[in-house]
Amino acid sequence: MTTQTGPAPDPPAPLTQRQEARRRRILAAARRLACEGGFDAVQMREVAEEAGVALGTLYRYFPSKIHLLVATMQDRLEHLHTTLARRPPRTDDPAARVAETLMRAFRALRRDPHLADAMIRALTFADRGVSREVDEVSRRTTAIILDAMSPSP
Repeated sequence: MTTQTGPAPDPPAPLTQRQEARRRRILAAARRLACEGGFDAVQMREVAEEAGVALGTLYRYFPSKIHLLVATMQDRLEHLHTTLARRPPRTDDPAARVAETLMRAFRALRRDPHLADAMIRALTFADRGVSREVDEVSRRTTAIILDAMSPSP
């Protein structure tokens, strides 16, 4: 049996300020629920209520719970990357900088073990429909490591 694949879908259009604010509220709600109860606590209806958006609006931004939790991981990696840029590891040894960067990331995961579990489970369950988001998680993780290898300015 052969599978036909068409061209890759176009990337989503940039969001307006209001849409981005709504998206941020949704991600924050998902993060809070995951911190409290992990993967199973993140129910789309609960996320919509917590974020103050209609359920249909939530599904327009995130077609599934997996999309939502992978996007939450993207958001957490972006936050980590920004934090590391502001306060990079302070050593001349590239390997030590990478090790310190990874330790900081692991400490962040340990602070919110339910959230970490939810995000990792979402990556594990991700299928081809979430490939763009999973690729972005991979790119962001790689960028964090590469930045750690470079000497601080």
